[in-house]
Amino acid sequence: MEKRLHEMTRESKEKGMQGRVFVEHGDAAGEIVRVAEEQRMDLIVIATFGKTGWRRLAFGSVTEKVVRLAPCPVLVVRGMKDRIPAEEAVA
Repeated sequence: MEKRLHEMTRESKEKGMQGRVFVEHGDAAGEIVRVAEEQRMDLIVIATFGKTGWRRLAFGSVTEKVVRLAPCPVLVVRGMKDRIPAEEAVA
């Protein structure tokens, strides 16, 4: 996964975008916010898959927590779960 993330970052840089890869462990929302604070990020881009009902109550929403706690703007994009299998997204 980390190798693919570095490859995606390289491809983005070739298109004129800047980005960095961080692989952390723990609570996803907490780690995203922590790294954004430490690295003084300008923007967080995060996908949402729109879970509702008991699934959201049981698991919470990483995206929602990041939006509430982030020290910078957060761009939320609709995930493409139905179009790209997860294993292909990080393969």
